[in-house]
Amino acid sequence: MKRTTSEITTGHFSPLSTDIRFLGNLLGGIIREQHGNEAFELVEAVRRTAKARRNLEAGATEELTTLINSLNLEQRRILVKAFSNYFQLINIAEDHQRIRTLRQREHEENLTESIGEAIQNLHANGLTADEVRATLEQISVRLVLTAHPSEAKRKEVLVKLRHITQLMASKEQHTVLPREQQALEKALAEEIEELWQTQPTRASKATVADEVDFGLYFVTSVIMDVKISIYEELEAALRQYYPDADWSNLPVVLRFASWIGGDRDGNPNVTPEVTLETLKTLREAAQQVYLHEIEFLREHLTQSVEEVGVSDALVESVNGGGNSKYAGEIYRQKMESIWWQLKSGIYKTGDDLLEDLQLVQTSLMEHQGRRVARGVLQELILKVRVFGLHLVPLEVREDARLHAAALDEIFHHYGLERNYLQLPEEEKQFLLSREIANPRPLFPIELNFSAATNRIIETWRMIAKAHRLYGKAAIDTVIASRSEAPSDILAMMMFAREVGIDADVDLVPLFETIDDLHNAPVVMATLFQNSAYRQHIEARGMRQQIMLGYSDSCKDGGYLASNWSLYVAQRELADLCKSQNMQLELFHGRGGSIGRGGGPTNRAILSQPPGSLHGRIKITEQGEVIAYRYGNAEIARRHLHQVMNAVLLAFALPSQTPIEQQWRDTMQTLADMGREAYRRFVFETPQFLDYWQQATPIRELSLMPIGSRPAKRQQGGFSEVRAIPWVFSWMQSRAIIPSWYGLGHALENFMQQTPDGLTQLRHMFQEWPFFRALIENAQLDLAKADMGIAVLYASLVDDEALRETVFHEIKTEHVRACNQICKILGLQEILENLPVMQRSIERRNPYVDPLNFIQISLLRDLRQLAPDHPQFDPTLKAVLSTVNGIAAGMKTTG
Repeated sequence: MKRTTSEITTGHFSPLSTDIRFLGNLLGGIIREQHGNEAFELVEAVRRTAKARRNLEAGATEELTTLINSLNLEQRRILVKAFSNYFQLINIAEDHQRIRTLRQREHEENLTESIGEAIQNLHANGLTADEVRATLEQISVRLVLTAHPSEAKRKEVLVKLRHITQLMASKEQHTVLPREQQALEKALAEEIEELWQTQPTRASKATVADEVDFGLYFVTSVIMDVKISIYEELEAALRQYYPDADWSNLPVVLRFASWIGGDRDGNPNVTPEVTLETLKTLREAAQQVYLHEIEFLREHLTQSVEEVGVSDALVESVNGGGNSKYAGEIYRQKMESIWWQLKSGIYKTGDDLLEDLQLVQTSLMEHQGRRVARGVLQELILKVRVFGLHLVPLEVREDARLHAAALDEIFHHYGLERNYLQLPEEEKQFLLSREIANPRPLFPIELNFSAATNRIIETWRMIAKAHRLYGKAAIDTVIASRSEAPSDILAMMMFAREVGIDADVDLVPLFETIDDLHNAPVVMATLFQNSAYRQHIEARGMRQQIMLGYSDSCKDGGYLASNWSLYVAQRELADLCKSQNMQLELFHGRGGSIGRGGGPTNRAILSQPPGSLHGRIKITEQGEVIAYRYGNAEIARRHLHQVMNAVLLAFALPSQTPIEQQWRDTMQTLADMGREAYRRFVFETPQFLDYWQQATPIRELSLMPIGSRPAKRQQGGFSEVRAIPWVFSWMQSRAIIPSWYGLGHALENFMQQTPDGLTQLRHMFQEWPFFRALIENAQLDLAKADMGIAVLYASLVDDEALRETVFHEIKTEHVRACNQICKILGLQEILENLPVMQRSIERRNPYVDPLNFIQISLLRDLRQLAPDHPQFDPTLKAVLSTVNGIAAGMKTTG
């Protein structure tokens, strides 16, 4: 951090190292200005000691511990800010380097995993233009933004980081003059100073409105424009490889949706009123985007009727063009009219607005204005086609158990059934089918049930009201979490029928646990035989959406069992829907970390069972993933290219590699072994939950104001704990057991019990995309896990015997898993085959380690304080600041 700017711009260092040193020096200058040389030297002393510890210098761990423990709260707070902000800047530098590399590859026409590469492959494999168009008409990718409480950054901080990113990018566009370099450094220092003086965490618990605002920031500032560029690049690729075909009116193949403000599963703050307010906010945001662009067009479409003609239809639409403000400029008059109608709320749907915009475009096309018609105006038209006036559809999710409890009360109230919850499943289905077919209303006008039941009914009535106010596209999906039986889906259908929307929304079961995934095909097969439900499917175009939960299945059965159960469920559900002549739309509830289904999205798509992609696919974008993927337009563009590349290839050119039965049998054996080891450790180890609560900051995380949802769905034991804080807490302590525990046990036992077991696993890794992704994802989190840090967190556990027993098992399994993966990959050490990722982790460790040391010290202090102690709140606030820093350093929360 002590190198001068001139030293780091001489070209002696790599571009990434230069950027890191450049930003690090600016941060160092801010620390000196704000807190003096003493504070800066303290940061440097901690950094040097942490590096010495990583270099295995004797006594470095004890020296770092002693140094941290000797500091007062203010000194620790400065250290946390220093290292946390440093990681924010490192992340920007690494993203900048990634973009630099991608641009170079694109310049050399060597960019893989792109839309252009996918179209090239389709063409090379003999697909005709008609076949490609048919493919595009069947494909639908929907990425769903969710408000899971794992994004630790405030929106205000994200905006500042985006400004820094833009400034760093500006110096790459052209040769920077000395005066421009000075201006750049000044602007960057200004942003870093603001960042230093900004609280990283919210002062109060996030509200649903805060989360909606957070999501809107990414949609309106990045996603809308990047998504339009994706369509333009798709059209360009199609024209390149199929120049004789007409690609002017492509189907909408990529969409976004949102759960933010619609997901009420375990969140009492998402009321019917809140959801309606969210829909209003989304519409207003779309309106503002369009008004701004219409204003731009109004000022630029200055073509005069004295210079060029316009269509009669356009002239008629502006009452003959007599507007004196823009005399003779019919296009400006029309844009003024469009602006006013949009501002006044006269347009009810996006199609209404689209009709007027296309009237302008048609006139331009017919009167020598083709370039203008296909320029900014075309981009606006495409935005309105894709986003409408509702911006993104809002999806509603509720716990199936709350639906059942509401029905139990309603049926009892009317004497239809005294105890619905205790009925055998077949009798529940019979009762629900009968009531679905019954034309008499079941809900009274004035609700007089319990508050919980009233709220369920009000939610369904709210959806019907939203359709009347904003159109059916505003809410088109309702999801029941904890779906276990056909009655859970029939219950949704009964509620939907009661409010008259059963033909207007997808009714989606969410299968979450290992057992639920195993039972999903049987549940859906039973539903498909139900005549009432069959009518619903027919009304929805013979398409069934099914959501699969990655997070809870991993928490329930461990990494191996979760991944294999998801794979099997996808294959069997795909076969079932095919046999019923239905189109399956799988909805993948993936989180950000490996333990919640994370990892590269394109690799996950390509590793699905052959035939499971029926053209339509949905994937959640959760928590910090939203900020990482959509905080930078170039990173967002790359991500969407990779997703579309994978979907195009997986659907149009599915893998022809047969999945051998031996591979499936091996995976089943591994999954069973892994699940047994995981459940024995997590569910059967005496006092394991005590260890977890003491050796991680899970209790303190529940107090962190980063989301509107509680850490538990409802009161109860471990089964009610959300998967997100479960993974989040282990990520903070650097153990990260949800991503790999049980893997080493399973692989080692399989190799010991199976002749040529290692050879077989290596063959599976080479030939089977699913197994390759499984191993590569686990390898990444095994590399991120750090037993040298995790043992320090174990020291927070009061019971020495418990501490020694549990941590010994964690460490042993970690070593075992690393060894087994190295055997399969033929490596000497973990991540040896991914040197860029290995260097990134090695670069970060000496800087994230001090944050862990500080967090441990603060947790020990905090847990000795009573909640009413004067130092409790300041210490808790410092703990929560370390959470932000570690999340930035690990590049994930949970």
